[in-house]
Amino acid sequence: MPLTDLVRYFNAADHAGEGTLYLDGGEARAWYAGLGLASLFEPVVDLPRERIVGHRAALSARGDDGMPIGPESIYAACPTPAAIVQFDRLCRTLHALNFLAQRRHAGGYLQLAVHPRHLMAVPSQHGLVYEAILKRCGLAPEDIVLEIEVPAGGLSAGLRQAIDNYRLRGYRLALAWPDSPEGDPAALELQPDIIRLPHDADRALLAAARERGILIERDGIASGLALAAARSAGIDLGRGSLFGAAQTLCRPTHRPPGQPATPPATGASE
Repeated sequence: MPLTDLVRYFNAADHAGEGTLYLDGGEARAWYAGLGLASLFEPVVDLPRERIVGHRAALSARGDDGMPIGPESIYAACPTPAAIVQFDRLCRTLHALNFLAQRRHAGGYLQLAVHPRHLMAVPSQHGLVYEAILKRCGLAPEDIVLEIEVPAGGLSAGLRQAIDNYRLRGYRLALAWPDSPEGDPAALELQPDIIRLPHDADRALLAAARERGILIERDGIASGLALAAARSAGIDLGRGSLFGAAQTLCRPTHRPPGQPATPPATGASE
């Protein structure tokens, strides 16, 4: 279905009417509560093979005056669980549309963070509505990596249920560890596809993830030295300014032979 028809369809299906999708050139954008919303895509690089394998979407929000607004401030201003669900779903629909528009050259998977309040606001059947949205876009749950934060206090029963529901629907899952070396090793029992660990992650946690065949992701790679350190630690996937800033256009996953996706690790400094 053409992007114009998809935007029209999703606007008609939004019975709450708080958000509006529209096209700006070939890019999907949205209005929500007086804010302009757009998608940014950060490349995810397979470090051993030096190739881009996906993109992580992030939200760009600006007020009427054009000044940027942090997405977390918008989530905090949502007054009810229903408002959280609607806003979070609008953002992920926006990202799916923009990813779809570039998929011919972008390829790979789309990684999306699910807000913790969204997870708690939905009582059951997590991922059902978004699966229908993806289907309209010609995407499937298998094309999506849903990123879920692991709370510092560990996974609650409700969060575990949400993760189980997503997995049953075929979504791939990435668990993002809190900024502490230990985290919750029990979360590995959920067998996520990817875990994002802090730079000072406990070695036993790294080893346990590798034993289970879980890919390890590291963000914030900003230099050749950081890249070399990540490779030395056996990190599988990397994100960071070294591979290009988040922008509206996805980086191509297809490249000419011999052209690396990552800059050389030597000759750079922190």
